Amino acid sequence: MQEIIIYFEQFQRLTDADKKAILATCSLRNVDKRELLEDFGSTSKILYFIKSGTARTFYYKDGTDVTEYFALEGDLVTRVKSMLTQEPSLKAIEMIEEGEVIMINTLSFFDLFDAFPNIERLYRILLQNAYIETVDRLESIQFKSARERYEALINEDDLIQKVPLKYLASYLGITPESLSRIRASLQKKPF
Repeated sequence: MQEIIIYFEQFQRLTDADKKAILATCSLRNVDKRELLEDFGSTSKILYFIKSGTARTFYYKDGTDVTEYFALEGDLVTRVKSMLTQEPSLKAIEMIEEGEVIMINTLSFFDLFDAFPNIERLYRILLQNAYIETVDRLESIQFKSARERYEALINEDDLIQKVPLKYLASYLGITPESLSRIRASLQKKPF
């Protein structure tokens, strides 16, 4: 489970005692394709690190499946509001492909803050980064066209290769037909 420590140390230097304490809150789990890590109406108590595979956070609006977030190998995923408030969530987390996740029990992780200041600082940095990512996503939807949003995703080759087009379209806030038109227009080359 050293992958989670390597990931965390990108944000905060950790002592051996910090690492040992973090690993004590972790467990490893193999997951199947289309398996729900967390279902609608449940309360988040786990922070997932995607060791392998791809996951998405999604919800239903007016009967339509809406993808909010993708987590690829080396990413974290949870339902932040539910984790922080300990209230049930209207969203679910699903594995798009089979893989392996490192599960961090957040209640145990939070208990480490008083004794391990580096871990508390790490958590604060992770939350700040998640907030910035959320603001960037909202601003992208507000200020960029669907084509511009798709062009930005093209740079994330892993995402384009691993995620079904219907999920990509939903994430971009467009229909699959609109995504097909955008993709076709980008593939046309001038003479």
